[in-house]
Formats: sequence, C-alpha cells, structure tokens
Amino acid sequence: MLRNIFKKDSKKKDTILEFKDGTSMDFDIFWLRRELEFRHINENYQFRASEKKHLKLGKIINSLFDIRKEEVSTLSINDGTLSIIEDENEIWNYELLSRLKRNEKGKYDYHTEGCSKLTNQIVLTLGYRTYEKRDNDKDKSISKQDGILIIHMQRPDGLKDKTLYSQISFLQPITKLERSKFGINPQPKSFSILVAYDYRDKTEIDNEFNTVFNSAKQKLKDNKISELDYLERELLSLMYHPEIGKDYFFGKKVMEESRFWDAIVYFENAFNGLQKKWWDKRLSDEEYEILIESSFYIGYCYYEIGLYDKAYKYLEFSSTLSREGYKYQSEYINCLIALHDIRSIMIIENNLEQLSKKNEEERGESDYYFYMFLIRRKAYCLIELNQLEQAKKYLKQILENDPENEFANNELEFINDQMNQ
Repeated sequence: MLRNIFKKDSKKKDTILEFKDGTSMDFDIFWLRRELEFRHINENYQFRASEKKHLKLGKIINSLFDIRKEEVSTLSINDGTLSIIEDENEIWNYELLSRLKRNEKGKYDYHTEGCSKLTNQIVLTLGYRTYEKRDNDKDKSISKQDGILIIHMQRPDGLKDKTLYSQISFLQPITKLERSKFGINPQPKSFSILVAYDYRDKTEIDNEFNTVFNSAKQKLKDNKISELDYLERELLSLMYHPEIGKDYFFGKKVMEESRFWDAIVYFENAFNGLQKKWWDKRLSDEEYEILIESSFYIGYCYYEIGLYDKAYKYLEFSSTLSREGYKYQSEYINCLIALHDIRSIMIIENNLEQLSKKNEEERGESDYYFYMFLIRRKAYCLIELNQLEQAKKYLKQILENDPENEFANNELEFINDQMNQ
C-alpha cells in the first residue's frame, strides 16, 4: 500500500514551486522533515530557541554533562576568528545560536565563513575544573580535574522565517585522573542532538506541523492514498522509509558525477532498507537484484576513492550472491589485488577454469571480455610476484587477440627492461 504513496500525484498547494521539467517542490518540507526528526528525540534532549528565547551554553552542559557554573574556566570560540572568554558568567550565558538571529534589517547573516573556512561551522572548546577553579569550589574532588568539552555546531537547515535546525555534537575526552577507572584504553564520550531555532510563535509551529502530520496519518489509516498531498506523502516517506528506489536512483545519478561519498550514502540507505526486508522475508526477486546492485555500487565507490578494505565487504557480497554478471567478479578481483590478497590468483584461476568448461556454442561476447580481463589481471599478479617469464606468456596471449593492447605492450617492455639489467 505504501508504494502507491510515491507513484500517484495529488493536487498541489499554491505554495509549491513548479519547475520547467514538470517536477515540483513544496519548500515547507525542509522544515517539516527536520521538525519530525526533532520530535522523535528524547524530550530531555529537546532544546528550542528563538530571537526572544535564547539557548545558553550553561543550560546545555548542565543538562547533558552535569557541569556546574562553578567549574567552568575558559571558553575558546572558533567561528572564523578565534576568541576567548574567561568570565564564568559570560561563559554560562553564552548564546549558542546567536548567528541565526536576523539583523536590524531583518536579513540573515549566518551564511558566513566559519571554523577552518567551512560555511557557518563553529567549534567551541570549554575548559572546566582547572586547578584554580577547584580551590574556590566546595567540591574538592580530584576526578575530572582539567576537564575539556569540545562542541561542534553544524550549519543549519530548515526554512528561513519559519524554523532552522542545527546539529550540535559534543566530545568529552577522558581526563588524566579518570583513566584508571575505565580500564585499558578508555574511550571519550560523544553525543549529538538536533536543536531548533524558531522565527514564529511555538503555537503556530505546532498547529501547522500537526495539521499536516495528523492529516497524513488519518488518510493512510482510511486508505485514502490518492488524497495525500505533497507534504503528507513526504512526511510519511520519512516515517516508513519506503524510499529505496529513490535512494538507488539518486545514488546512480551522483555516482555518474564522480560524487562517490554522496553516492555511498544513497546506496547504503537502499542496501540497509533491503536487508531489513530480507530478514522480514518480504524481499521480492526484483528487490533482491537491487540489493546486489546496491552492494556492488557501494564497493565500487569505496574502491574508486582508494578505501579497498571497505570496498572488500560489499564487493565480496555482490560477487558471491549474484546469479550472473561478470562485472561483480571483475571488481571483486580488482579489490583483492589492490589489497594484495593471496586469494587473487586462486580466484582468477578458478574463473578461467570455469570458462574453459564452456562449449564453443555457449561462449558469448561477455565471456570473451571476462576471459581477457582474467588473463590481464593474472599477468599483473605474476609481475608483482616477479615471475616474469610466466607473465610474458600471458601478455603474449593478450597480444595474439589484441595486438594493439596498451597494457600488454607496456608490461612486456617493462619485463624486457628488467630482464636485460
């Protein structure tokens, strides 16, 4: 039933922007989807601010890390320039989302260069429980002495004039005197939350969100799929995650633009969603093929950016489970060779043996190209192993079929130079 949500289009609101290619976008989705995410956070970690209600550093660190005002010492702020605050009152009342305020003309200034020349990225470093602060503190514990808390604030998304959302991540390294309490190689604490910055009254925000969200759920419950509008469909897609086809499509699209990291995120979304369906025994034959393809493309992208160890898992998965297709085996073999895996030649020889068992009538063009690939890769491995005479035999075999083959000619020249030294 949920698939129909994404196939059938309904009447668009007046606020939707129509594009020349026939597609459309309701930009309200940019804040609605983040609001949905925000409302799924534990209530203890939900923090909202506005131009009238500020989100202060003290409230955050006390709520999340039990750091008291009496303990704070120094706050370093890197927002494109470096500044330092040492007064505990100023530190405690530091406004975390001050950059999201509109200026006197009602304009936004947050789209500026921040830490390390990254747009609106801010890093705070808080020192607390230093030696001099402990002298005046009624708590004389030596635990957490010379503590440090690193805070990263990401550039916001959402929708201007409605609500912007910023991801804030915290890292609390292990302090020296606490190491023995946590055993060998203790790990730092990390935590990340989404915070909201409103430009409207909270009641108005709640009414608009609840109107869309509750309407979507009711129409779904009543099986009135055809009546869902754009925003309702998009919110339901985020709830039930039936966007596997969309993620797979966009993954291939950005991969063609050599945006390999972006593609990995899309393909992993599809891969993880399909794996869950497999465990639930709800995977169709068509979805099984997309699962194999998604795994292959994840591995291919990792391979292209030189992360062969990460590529291995996904390329092995696709080459092992694919029912046919030499491309899976080819990339898997390339990855094994890049990792200097000793199974490389064994797998190449096994594939050559399987090809040799095919009758002449059974062999097609794809068999020929895969065979030439295997010969080329075996020659490469033999050269790496310094078995030059054996490698020459395979390179000459390539040239018998393709006299102009650049790889074979170059490698033969290299081998002859090596043997004549």
